Amino acid sequence: MANQDYIPVAADDWYQRRRQDAEGEFFRKVAEQGPRKGAGGSTRQGIYCFTADGTLLAYKNAGQDADVMREVFQDGLKKWNRLPAERRKPGAVKVGDPGRIDANYGRKLPEDGLILTAYTRILDRDKSGAWCKGNCDVIGGDKAARDHVWLTADEAKSLLPGKSESGERYLLPPKIVERIARFHLLDNTRGEPPPWEKTDIRSHDVALIVESSTPDRLRLRLEGAVLLADDANADKSKRGFDVKLNGRLEYDHKAAKWTRFDIAAAGDNWGEGTFTRNARPGRQPLGVAFELAGDSPADKVPPQFAREWGAYFGKY
Repeated sequence: MANQDYIPVAADDWYQRRRQDAEGEFFRKVAEQGPRKGAGGSTRQGIYCFTADGTLLAYKNAGQDADVMREVFQDGLKKWNRLPAERRKPGAVKVGDPGRIDANYGRKLPEDGLILTAYTRILDRDKSGAWCKGNCDVIGGDKAARDHVWLTADEAKSLLPGKSESGERYLLPPKIVERIARFHLLDNTRGEPPPWEKTDIRSHDVALIVESSTPDRLRLRLEGAVLLADDANADKSKRGFDVKLNGRLEYDHKAAKWTRFDIAAAGDNWGEGTFTRNARPGRQPLGVAFELAGDSPADKVPPQFAREWGAYFGKY
């Protein structure tokens, strides 16, 4: 229905409600017709069905369940079909030039940067102790959450070894470890968690090992561990993640680009955030998988914490 009955558009409410340009004004005009409105920076997140002239047809702050989404779409279509025919015909609304774009709320990947897609899932252990699919009582909580990791061109190059001899072991650059740990080793399966503070990274040892190197291709193995906790004594911390990482990376020397970037991170996670309530009690298995992103518009959606641009790129 989203693709056949509507023109689907995805946008981050955090940016849209703040931006001071035509796009922001249009979004706020639509949102003001719903239950979330008013001055200030309060959230206007939700699913909106609206016309090209900005008339709100249907709204609901729920996107975790397909059946709920379907009901919103059906409600919007009913109201659309009741509109006068002249308002529904192609070309009834003329969209002008957007004019000046508010650069304060535009996030673009640094030139020639690298994008990874991160998938997070709750896990369980089967009778043999092996990882298996997790279950929880929160709607959508057992589905995969998705985010993106952004690396600058220089950061991507910094992953290459000084020596390409088989067995060469070297540490992952601290800035990259910090970004992945603080902003991507998170339980975001039930909502938007707070990032880890720098001081929450209690220990980390993540290294790359050269498996093979030829004039055409470099193959690396990644291994290591990270301990995250909101207390210096992890046993007393209210929130934490004790995680091990393993992966395979490949670099094409001739094309000068990474062609494989597969990393799996799994371990015991505990605690919750303001917007990630109803976590499973105690320490529970959590997994995060990383891979190279594709080239579609959806693959270029900024990371969740690119909102905090300076912090995300380690400037403070």
